[in-house]
Order: sequence, then C-alpha cells, then structure tokens
Amino acid sequence: MNRFAPIAVLLLAAPPVLAGPRDELLRVAPADAALVVVVQNAREHAKALAGSPFVEALPQTAVGKKLLQMVDFQQVRDVTSALLPALGTTPQALLDGVLGDAVAFAYSPAPAGKPQDERAVILIRPGKPDALAKIVERINELQTQSGELKAVARREHAGAEYFERQKPEGGAPEFYCFRNGVFAFSSNEADVKDVLDRDRSAPKDAPPALVVRLRKLGVADALAVVLVNPRPLDAEVKAKIAAAKPEEHRLYARFGQLWDALEFAAVSLSVGSDAELALSLRFHPDKVPADVKTWFVGPREPIAAAQLIPDNALAGFAGHAKASELLDLAASLAPEPAGKPGVKEWVAKTLGVVVVPQKLSLVLDSLGPNWAAWVVPPEKDGFLPVVVGAVEVSGEGEKRATAEKTLLQTVEFGFQMARVAYNTRHADQIDLEETRDAATGVVVKSLVNDKGFPPGFRPSFAMVKGYLVVATSPDAIKAFQGPPAATAAEKGTALLARFSGTHTRAYLAAHGHSLARFLAELGAGDEATLRAYASAAGEVLELIDTVDLTRRDLENGLKLSLRVKPTKPLKK
Repeated sequence: MNRFAPIAVLLLAAPPVLAGPRDELLRVAPADAALVVVVQNAREHAKALAGSPFVEALPQTAVGKKLLQMVDFQQVRDVTSALLPALGTTPQALLDGVLGDAVAFAYSPAPAGKPQDERAVILIRPGKPDALAKIVERINELQTQSGELKAVARREHAGAEYFERQKPEGGAPEFYCFRNGVFAFSSNEADVKDVLDRDRSAPKDAPPALVVRLRKLGVADALAVVLVNPRPLDAEVKAKIAAAKPEEHRLYARFGQLWDALEFAAVSLSVGSDAELALSLRFHPDKVPADVKTWFVGPREPIAAAQLIPDNALAGFAGHAKASELLDLAASLAPEPAGKPGVKEWVAKTLGVVVVPQKLSLVLDSLGPNWAAWVVPPEKDGFLPVVVGAVEVSGEGEKRATAEKTLLQTVEFGFQMARVAYNTRHADQIDLEETRDAATGVVVKSLVNDKGFPPGFRPSFAMVKGYLVVATSPDAIKAFQGPPAATAAEKGTALLARFSGTHTRAYLAAHGHSLARFLAELGAGDEATLRAYASAAGEVLELIDTVDLTRRDLENGLKLSLRVKPTKPLKK
C-alpha cells in the first residue's frame, strides 16, 4: 500500500487558509529560534529574472561571455538529468510545485555542555503538496533499496502522524511530517513534534510572530531573509566578551550593551528592477546606552550634504554629525591599550601644535554637522580624477568667525608642512599660491608644482558658503555651490554613499592607461598588470549603473541598505 496516498489526500483536501504561503509556513516555525532563514516567491522571482532585460543582455557582455565559458552547463545538465528523473520530477516542476512558494530553515545552537539539544528544522510550503509527497516517497524508496535507509515508521503525537526514517547500524534517525500544507523535516524528533503542536495551537486569525518581526524590520516582501533572535545566542556572546583582552574590554563591553539592547535583526535580499541587500536592527530603546542612542534608535536628521555630491561623481559619501559627536563615539568604542593615550588625548596632542586647547573644543563643536566627499572626472587635460571634501562650519557670530579662522590656519599649516617636506627632498619645488575668485571673492590657496605634479593636480582649500572645502583642484573649489536652499531629502531616509559604475567605467575607458602608467611610476605595480586590472574593472562595471548605501529609520531601529542598480533592469 502506498503509505503517502492518504497523506496526499489530506493535504489536497485541507481547508483553504486565508494567509499566504509564507504566513502558513511561519505559523508553525519556532519563533524562539536563534536564526530563521526564509525564502519566498522564488518561483515568481525566477520567472521575472529569466525574462528580464538584464539576463537577455548578459551573454553579450564581456563578463557574461566569460561566465558562460567558465561554467560547465553540460555537466550541470548531466547531473540534473541523472538525479531528478529518478525522483519523478524536473527542475521547473521542482520550482513550481515544491520550492517556489515558501521555504524556511530554523536553527538554535546547543547550550554549553548539551550538544544533543541543538535544534534545526526545515519547513517547506509547497505549491503542490502531492508533488512533494511523491518526491519524499521516492527518496525513501531509493534509499531503502540502496541500504541507506532501514525503514520508514509511522509515529503519532497528540493525534497527528509523523514519520521516522530509521537508519541501519545505529545511524541517527530523521523525522518528518506533512501538516496542513506544510512539510517539516528534522534530525531531532522534538522539532517535528513541536511543529505539530504549533499547528494545533497557533492562532489562525492573527499574523505569526515571525511575520510581525519581518514587518517591523521592513523586510516582509524580501526574497530571502535571515532573521536573528539574539537571546539564544546570549551565552556565547557573553563568553566571548569575558575572554576579550584587557585593552579590548571597552569595545567588547560596548558591543555587549548593544547586544543586550537588540530585540531582533535581519539580513535581507530584495529583488525588483534593482537588487537590495539590507541589514535591519530593532532595539529596546530603554536599554540602548544614552551616549549612542541617536545613532541606533534615532530618528536621525536628513543628510542635506548628500545633495552636494554632483551627478557626474564617480563616487561620494556624506554624513550628518559634528566632529565632537564623532570624537565622543570613537572614544566610547576605541580600545584602551595600557600606557597609551585615549582617542581624545591623542587628538588634543596631535592638533595641539596648531590649535590652542582653548579653541580646540570650539572648533570640534563647530565642525559639522553636514559633510561630504566625492570624486569627479578629471578637468581639462588631466587624467587623475578630482577629489573634493566639504564640511560645514556651524555656529553664529564671533564663535563661528573664530572657528573658520582657526580651521583655515590649521589646514594651511598642514599644507606648509607638506610643502617643506617635499622641497627638502626634491629638486622641483612646490609653491603655495593664493588666488581670489573675481566673481565670489573666495580666496583659494593651492600647492603648485607644474613640473612635478600630474596635469591638473593642485591641492587646494578655501572657505566657501559656510563650508571648509579641500580639493585636488582649485577649479573644483570655485565651482562649489553649497547645498540647495531647500533640501528635499525623504523623511527618515538618508543617502550615505554612492558609487557610479557608469561614470567610473567611462573614466577608465578614457584614462585607464594613463592612470596605470602613473601608478606604476609610483611603484604600485607593473604597468601592464595595472592596465589589465583597469580593463577587467571596466568589464565588470558594464553591468552596474549605480550602487547606493542608504540609512532608513525604523521604529526603535534602523535599516542599512546596499542597493545595486544594474545597467539593465532585473525585471521588466
């Protein structure tokens, strides 16, 4: 008698559930597991990706052609054609009927000294339950025939059936069950019994706890998610903190404070026209240390400085924090090696030669909060990209004037030191020139050496529109406009960094050889090798338009997202 026939009938005859496949699956998943991996809608994503402009164009790109040469698709097909027909299925049928709706894996490590208490269970909500039942039956038959399996025994728990896969010669058994459209598999009998218990007791008219977490973390619609529950991992984390070296105690202790405050977290992958990899964190606000609370719980202010990054930038990043805030954060996290000064003491000592102690705190508190740095294509006849950094100088009246003057003196001192150091070792000499822009009255000071510097390279600085601007070209400073009068940053969302694959690829195509020659002269490597690296980078960047790093406020937390926009959409 076919032992799976009644199971398949029960699965197909099960009453319809209003929740979607993912919710049906997570209703019986262990909400207290340390890690829960969820993959949903794989079938629809695979179908959309297969017909996307990106996949259609990939074989015509240099990278795509190399990938096709590297991967032995015939070998893959041979393995597939040997395995899946034996199971009575095909790759498409496996995706459509078994794995395409929702799959989950839940895991909790064993407590110290109790290795037998490790917990792990695989859950599948198949699109066609009878298809999965037949595959399981076929696997059992094949393994029984080969001797890998001794027998499959029916078991019962609280009126619900499950099965034990018995191994020969004392091998560890495995357990599985089919219940209301969900298949569960584990090497631990208790895990399968727990699935049956949750199926019986979990409310069907309310979203499962794991789904609520997905929503709170802003990843409910993601293709794949790794949910992290910190509490089962507390003992392991505390053990690592206790074993930290004395000089690292502060950093580990601070991590421990944040870990204790962490309610749950997630790493997610979302695929639409673009692809997004994200880290989401949610905290207990009352447990987050007060001095770092605004960094992790927020809300943070929009980063107006992100709008300073030009549209043609190869790369750029921006932030919203005063120098004094960043210094406090670094001081609270940095290790404290015995006999060495702390971060604040080191900064005071380093800057003390140019900034008197009475002015240092004023300068640090005035420096920011908006700041940005970016790289743009070379100007005129140059081949090196232009690097620009700008930081806002805040404050009012005499305090601001003092901060601006002190900052300009500090930067000029650094320029003069670099000039003297260079001139003592080289026959060609550097001058520090001062120019005044006729249109704006801005005074720009630049290091000039037309003989020794590459074309267009003139490190410069100036105070422009309330920003201290430092750049490798005076023209970049003269072109600086400051942030727009009205910033349109989305509330609760901030752009932290951007990389343009399109602009960088264009730069490498135009100046890659000159850049390779210049780097080779500096001793960075062989020119031919550097050219090959530049060419390979250009080929990879043929696939990438932009990469953005953003921060979004969540209730009691934050979400950091790395969004990759390909040159061709991943979905139509």
